[in-house]
Amino acid sequence: MAAPGLTLRREHWEAMRRHVMAEAPYEACGLVAGRDGVSEHVYPIPNARRSPWRYQMEPRAQLAAFEDMDKHGWDLLAIYHSHPFGQPYPSRIDVAEAAYPVVYLIWAPQGETWVCRGYLLEDGVIRPVPVRLK
Repeated sequence: MAAPGLTLRREHWEAMRRHVMAEAPYEACGLVAGRDGVSEHVYPIPNARRSPWRYQMEPRAQLAAFEDMDKHGWDLLAIYHSHPFGQPYPSRIDVAEAAYPVVYLIWAPQGETWVCRGYLLEDGVIRPVPVRLK
């Protein structure tokens, strides 16, 4: 990435927010693609687990998203998911299952609104990163 953290276009932020709200009370999940740390596209991916506590991206939809990223020359910038009954902070499972060196965006409700926080999850270490809107 060009700068630490992630820059999201406002429409991508809103697309993720709508997705996590629509999927509640189940966890929602998806991918953010782009260039130089700036989002170009959001891929909402069905949660194959259909669970309020865990997510697993539906494999075919995830593969289709990666193929589309390759077609456009985009990088995987972030993986997002929601904690409909928790905080916007990585769980032990999130840390253990982090497989990509990208920003992990975690959405959670706080009062009447949903908030999102970004983290790098590497070797069991949780490091907050800035998420900027463009």
